[in-house]
Amino acid sequence: MKDDREAQANDRPFHDEARQLVRERYSKVAESNGSCCTSSACCQPGPITGISEKLGYSKQDISGVPEGADMGLGCGNPHAIAGLKPGETVIDLGCGGGFDCFLASGQVGEKGRVIGVDMTPEMIS
Repeated sequence: MKDDREAQANDRPFHDEARQLVRERYSKVAESNGSCCTSSACCQPGPITGISEKLGYSKQDISGVPEGADMGLGCGNPHAIAGLKPGETVIDLGCGGGFDCFLASGQVGEKGRVIGVDMTPEMIS
C-alpha cells in the first residue's frame, strides 16, 4: 500500500502538468470558437457541422442548439444510444460548450435535469 502512495505522489507533477496542458488547449478552442484542429479520428480540422454530422447528429440537432455550443470536440453521439425519457437526470462530464446538454434538455423536458461539468472554465462561461 505504501508503494502505491509513493508511486502516486511521484506521478502527481506529471498529472498536474498534463491537466494544465489540456485546460490550456481547450481554453484556446473556447476562446476562438473553433474546433480542436488535430489529426485525431474524432476531431479533425474542417467545418464543425461536418464533424457533428459524421458522429450521427442530425441537421435538426445541430441547428437546434445555441450558437457556439457545437464546438466540434465530441467523439461520439450519446443521444443515439441513451434513450433518454422525460423527467430523467443527465450528467455530462466534460460537457464543453454544452452541445449534448442542450440536446438532452429537450429530451428530458421541464421535469428532468441536465448537469454539465467541465474542468475548463472558458468552455462553460
